Amino acid sequence: MAPPRSHRRAARPIYPGVLPVFVSGIAGFFVYRLGFRLPWHVPLFVRLLLEAVVVILAWRAWKAFRGALKAQLRLFQAQAMIAYAVALQALILLLRS
Repeated sequence: MAPPRSHRRAARPIYPGVLPVFVSGIAGFFVYRLGFRLPWHVPLFVRLLLEAVVVILAWRAWKAFRGALKAQLRLFQAQAMIAYAVALQALILLLRS
């Protein structure tokens, strides 16, 4: 019996190139929750600029995920944008305020 027509579309792999960035972002978040901070102080406008970059990355990831329903190759770009956003957000949290 042949698999259903949507069988290939249902499989959404996690690309191995994305995992180190994503795992480092998650690890940075857990390190932040444990109470560690980086010794650098950054101005508020730099932190706001970095937060804006996180929002832009999340928006681009959302658009790529929506496009990945039709084009499987956009899935890697979407996963990369999410991984970069998570890693950058962890860096922002670790910076001293």
